[in-house]
Amino acid sequence: MRLHTVIAVMLLVSVACSSPDRSRQASMAGPSAATVDTTPMGVGGIAGPMDVLFPSRADAFQFRNELETKYQTGLNRGATSSFVDREGDVVWVQEYIRYRVNGCDHATAIARVMAQIDGGAPGGICAENREFLILFPPRDQSMDFRRQLETKYQQMGRGLQATFVDAEGTVIWTQEYMRYRVNQCDHASARQRVFQQIDGGAVAATCVPDCLYRFNPGERVLSAAQQNSFVDLQGAPGGCAWTAASEAPWLTFSSDYFAGTNGVSIPYTIAQNVSGGSRTGRIRVTWAGGNASHVVFQEGSSFISSFQMTDPFRSGAQPTTECHFRSAATPCTFTATSNLPGGGSYTYTWTASYFYGTQKSTTQTGTSNQFTITDACGGSGATATGDAADLDVTVTITDSLGNTQTIRSGEGAQPALRIVRFTC
Repeated sequence: MRLHTVIAVMLLVSVACSSPDRSRQASMAGPSAATVDTTPMGVGGIAGPMDVLFPSRADAFQFRNELETKYQTGLNRGATSSFVDREGDVVWVQEYIRYRVNGCDHATAIARVMAQIDGGAPGGICAENREFLILFPPRDQSMDFRRQLETKYQQMGRGLQATFVDAEGTVIWTQEYMRYRVNQCDHASARQRVFQQIDGGAVAATCVPDCLYRFNPGERVLSAAQQNSFVDLQGAPGGCAWTAASEAPWLTFSSDYFAGTNGVSIPYTIAQNVSGGSRTGRIRVTWAGGNASHVVFQEGSSFISSFQMTDPFRSGAQPTTECHFRSAATPCTFTATSNLPGGGSYTYTWTASYFYGTQKSTTQTGTSNQFTITDACGGSGATATGDAADLDVTVTITDSLGNTQTIRSGEGAQPALRIVRFTC
């Protein structure tokens, strides 16, 4: 029976981070079945950094052996011969496909594989794969590669090897096995789906979820300064609905990007890090059946600024996080410290805001590192047991050299603050 025709397939693929190129190179003798590599090829493969995650050589070679048995006992095919041994079949077909799905055209992919067989260094990928949709090479081109591989092995002086799988079968079904594997099927599932096709069954769906997204890049390392950055959320066209949120108060982005239904570039801002050390935050996107994270590592700064609050009527000079309005004129004082390099005189710009019947805001700019707000008991919303509300305080410190740091309550090492309103 002839192989039934399957159209060229657009694929959803999982994506792996790059790793350093492997030092191992193909020898003139080509691969040997006695040295099957069990290392996953997805993070480098034979040729180093890549995007599409391929199975290990051990899995691929096992499939080739199972395909041999399938043709011999399942299909009752007669023996034939080839100059290409089984491992050469699967290793070099996989390597050809790897170049193709990573942006190389047919001629370039063949040239690079042949150079590796001759002992040359593996070539890099031709284009970064930033999409989920990947076009596998047409079958006629894969077959053309397999014919040239046969000629190459013959010219290398290889002897004929007995096999029950003809050249067309080995390249078509190896490619189909790879298609399932890069689409998140494990070895057993991929094998079952390929053998179903060989037996005349329908082409089974891959193992990729109906909806899939990823962040590119998955992480960034940024300096301690306040700055803007962005991350690409990538998904299959027509992807399902997702929601996004920051898990760190110092990592923020516009509400325009809190939800969506497809890929998008998300711009975000990280606040200046005056927390005394490095810190980690993340943006997490969640959809039905999955989630993805973009992690931000922000370096610490050797220049640290901070402030603390005291409520002298309640806690004297001891720092506190609550300002209790219990008298007709209750003061709460904030004191800032900094080690910015431009010593001498610092300028402090303070702002405090809270809701007490109406939104209230107090500001102060000057050389004093202390700032006081004063309010009364018995206002709107006050209760006998105390009614709490957020107190937002910000101070920007500028030294004589023009260096600045901005510190906000509830960010970094600064605790969140509250007012508590009492009846008189």
